[in-house]
Amino acid sequence: MAVKPIELSMAHRLLAGGPVALVATRYRDHINVMAASWFTPISMEPPMVALAVHKGTLTHDYIERSGEFTISLPNLALMEKVRDAGMKSGRDVRDKFAELGLEPVAGEALDTPVVAGCLAYLECSVVEAYDAGEDHTVFFAEVVAASAEQEAFRETWLLEEEEAKPLHHLGGHKYALLEKLLDAAAREEEQE
Repeated sequence: MAVKPIELSMAHRLLAGGPVALVATRYRDHINVMAASWFTPISMEPPMVALAVHKGTLTHDYIERSGEFTISLPNLALMEKVRDAGMKSGRDVRDKFAELGLEPVAGEALDTPVVAGCLAYLECSVVEAYDAGEDHTVFFAEVVAASAEQEAFRETWLLEEEEAKPLHHLGGHKYALLEKLLDAAAREEEQE
């Protein structure tokens, strides 16, 4: 294969392919939701994640004010709503959940809702925030509650049924599903 240069403005897409999330936020009586793919686990003890959010978004404002957010991991059935959540600003609509046809439901630990119909949920309490360049803040947050559909996840994603596979974002309007589960330990045993 031939290697070719990539525009630096597209370099982040080389790392894309992880799950996309619907990030919900609450400030007082107002809730908001946005699509995000710039998040990652950063600690197992305590369990923590990092979430990068553009400073100009309503989500950013609500996280700064409330110190919490939730991550809901959708499946293929929600792809268009995920896309729309990433295209429409919460500043431009009165109720972004209603506008997108998404249902906020109570989580286990925080006041911020999760998004109904998703495969898994993480409720996150911010412990630190760092500027990342001129345009984003990275929020470090402790996961205070987590849950998943048992048909979709048991220690890892099961990847058995299409509707139980997490939606992954590749960049722009491109999404994907993981194809199959591979077990390196089983392959090693086969080779012996």
